[in-house]
Amino acid sequence: MIKRRIEVTPSHLFFDGGLPFHINRVSESYELSYHAHEFTEICYVGEGEGHQYIGEERLRVRRGDLFTLPLGASHVFRPSSASAGKPLVVYNFIFEAERMAEALRGFPGLERLEHALACLDLAPGDGGGWRKLQDRTGAFDAFFSTAYSEFVGRRTGYETRIYALFVVLLTEIERRLADEREDARAGHAGYAGGIEDALAFIRASLASPITAAQAAEAAGMSERHFYRLFAKATGLAFSPYVQRLRIERSCELLRHTRLSVQEIAETVGYQDRGHFLDVFKKITGLAPRAYRSSYERLAGEGERG
Repeated sequence: MIKRRIEVTPSHLFFDGGLPFHINRVSESYELSYHAHEFTEICYVGEGEGHQYIGEERLRVRRGDLFTLPLGASHVFRPSSASAGKPLVVYNFIFEAERMAEALRGFPGLERLEHALACLDLAPGDGGGWRKLQDRTGAFDAFFSTAYSEFVGRRTGYETRIYALFVVLLTEIERRLADEREDARAGHAGYAGGIEDALAFIRASLASPITAAQAAEAAGMSERHFYRLFAKATGLAFSPYVQRLRIERSCELLRHTRLSVQEIAETVGYQDRGHFLDVFKKITGLAPRAYRSSYERLAGEGERG
């Protein structure tokens, strides 16, 4: 194991007794050393790609990644390369947890965000160390772009607005942590079996309109939970997956039947021929007739060979 020298970033560089928080936007380089903080930090990757070295791990990072770093966590970001055309841009929301908790004391319902509060040193409890979350709803991006603009602009009421935005961020983090716990409770076997049931339903229903609600019912889970697990299992959101499956099926029919393009479109669930043609060409790069002709030509060459 490689021992890194850990520098400590002191609080006085950012806090002067006024606000308990500071927000910045940094284009990461190779100059900053591996370090820890005397404060709590939330990092959000706003642009580009690269890596974060955190604890003993090296993590690939990209736009939309959010990290919660409790007091004592050590890390450093690195861009993909020193000469990368697109910089790795990271927003940092840093705060003195004790003062921040005092400022938010009494906010209605805040105590119910117990897991988010614990992982950010805002309440007692085992927060589980640093966390990585992906921005699935746009809420993280909205927080950092708006809060940073408010912090830099310093218009009337900016402090109040940033506090309010921070509570919204805490709510989103709490929901994401709840999603993780739900995934863990579902267990791998139940998760895989349910998604397989949904996939079987989709394959059997391509000729008809298919909704995520129907597929979730086939999987035996809530629609919200289904969306999350489906994307994790297939690598695609529900609608793009169904679209791609329909086009794959239409390619099979073009290769192995003499059905017309209109008949094939209807067989895979497209009543609008024009829409089918647009989607088919977008995915395959060819019009359906050209795809069939190309396959027949290659098959003929193979037979002659």
